[in-house]
Amino acid sequence: MKHSIFEPEVKPLLFKRVDKLKADTKGKWGKLNATQMIRHLSEANRMAFSEIPMPDRSNLLTRTLIKWMFLNNIKPPGREKGKIHTFPEVDVVGSGIAVEDIESEKKRYKATVDRLINTPVLSESHTAFGKMSREDWGHLAYAHADYHLTQFGV
Repeated sequence: MKHSIFEPEVKPLLFKRVDKLKADTKGKWGKLNATQMIRHLSEANRMAFSEIPMPDRSNLLTRTLIKWMFLNNIKPPGREKGKIHTFPEVDVVGSGIAVEDIESEKKRYKATVDRLINTPVLSESHTAFGKMSREDWGHLAYAHADYHLTQFGV
């Protein structure tokens, strides 16, 4: 279902799901543990602030169909088989991004969500999806979190 982090009722629902995570919560697919996943969400949110230098990886397919799927929270096929890969800059496992304890990572994630909500102007582009509006970032922040929280059964 299409939601946005900018909808007033969405933030508390996401935070409630995040709060259910424990360090030993197992994922249904993928390489991330729960703590790494939360850090990954924080790092991905930082893309909206242009804090992580990202090259333009977009092409016609990613700027149209793939972007539309992600922003509408349509789950990509193959996710359970590990066929969806992230960008190196936000790949917590592959890039060796250090994580703290899960409670600290939850606080970090919640702070990035609050920043998204309270920042009137966000990055005008995404590494894969090309041109992005503030509304697009709101949908992406929700869909990305929903995808990974579903991965961990919360």
